[in-house]
Amino acid sequence: MKKHLSILASIVLLLASSILFAQSDSNAVKKLAQSLRNHKSLEVSFTYQTVGDDTKPEEAKKGMAYFQDNAYKFIMEDQHVISNGQTKWHYIVEDEEVMVGNATDDDNPYKILDKLERDSSSLNPVIDKKGNLKSLEVEIDEGIKLILNIEEMSYDHEYDDHFFSFDEKAYPNVDIIDMR
Repeated sequence: MKKHLSILASIVLLLASSILFAQSDSNAVKKLAQSLRNHKSLEVSFTYQTVGDDTKPEEAKKGMAYFQDNAYKFIMEDQHVISNGQTKWHYIVEDEEVMVGNATDDDNPYKILDKLERDSSSLNPVIDKKGNLKSLEVEIDEGIKLILNIEEMSYDHEYDDHFFSFDEKAYPNVDIIDMR
């Protein structure tokens, strides 16, 4: 699941701009990452689903992603993943538990973008007639694809200091598992 969340983080960033697909050179992902760094923050609403070769597609689920520097927050129906760049919280809704760990470079969405540059053959974009990227299919495992659709995007929001941390008071019945 951690691998899927890292891929999801990267893909949401990729969907945030059509730069990747408007350019054919091998530095496109690096240019995209630099373009995103030029903004103070990024907020994206999206839907996602996984599809297997031999299974019925999952029902599409809604999600929100927020990025600012090395901090990020994913709010999805079944889980929330939050990092302030130093600490990472992974809240699993159904289990009512939060795993707390140290954030690593593997969690940094911009580092993940750099990794995707080396393996962009697994990306399959869907672009409308106006040249806007509407969705992206990514092969995450053999025979399993992740399909993402962007609903809305906005840049340069102001977030308070606690936005990119887990608020334990808002979840009084949750078990906290500190793995640091």
